[in-house]
Amino acid sequence: MKERGSVGDTMRHSRGWAMAGTVAVSVLAGAAWITTGKAQTRDATGAPTPGAAAIRPGIAALVARPRGRVDWQGAVGGLRQSANVGESLATNLNREQVDQTAVPILLPQDAKLTAGARIYSFGDYYTITSNTTGGRVSLSGTTATVPMPASKPLKIETGPEMLTVQRTVDGQLASFVRYGVLYSVEIRCDAASDPRCADDNYVLGLVGKTTAVVMGKAAREAAGLGG
Repeated sequence: MKERGSVGDTMRHSRGWAMAGTVAVSVLAGAAWITTGKAQTRDATGAPTPGAAAIRPGIAALVARPRGRVDWQGAVGGLRQSANVGESLATNLNREQVDQTAVPILLPQDAKLTAGARIYSFGDYYTITSNTTGGRVSLSGTTATVPMPASKPLKIETGPEMLTVQRTVDGQLASFVRYGVLYSVEIRCDAASDPRCADDNYVLGLVGKTTAVVMGKAAREAAGLGG
């Protein structure tokens, strides 16, 4: 009987190209562009300004795109499986920012990595940054999703779906879906020779252990667990 390969090997089979980490930024940028566009095409009374350029429907459609639906039942299951591990790892995160986050937060089960981490919440989008020796790790989660290339879900019970890995200018970026949320894990290195950024082994290993679920007040309320 052939043994199943490691999680990292299995994950490579669904490698592709995506820039999931920039999805929420792009959406926010699009929203800002449209707001500016409206100010330029209407006068103080709100009436259209003659000769003003119309807003491009493509941008408007992007901003109007409905948010993804969080699988709260699955997320609560992940929260219970994490037991107290998630809360322990989140000890040093700003609690106010955690409570404002309306999606399940995923943390790597690596106390050294989360010890100096910082979280920035935008409601249904968050990003966490952590400095490491000679590099930086970023983690993010958002419900603002865009269509991704068709691929078969990974046959791993607790693994991510729609996993993609991309080589960036100074590191590796992995994106995946779990609980209906689009997450990304990125490693950036100061030196091009750093083995963590030379290939995808490190970032895939980081994805494999980014399983601890943390829910703040907003997420708990959305999940029906109370604040």
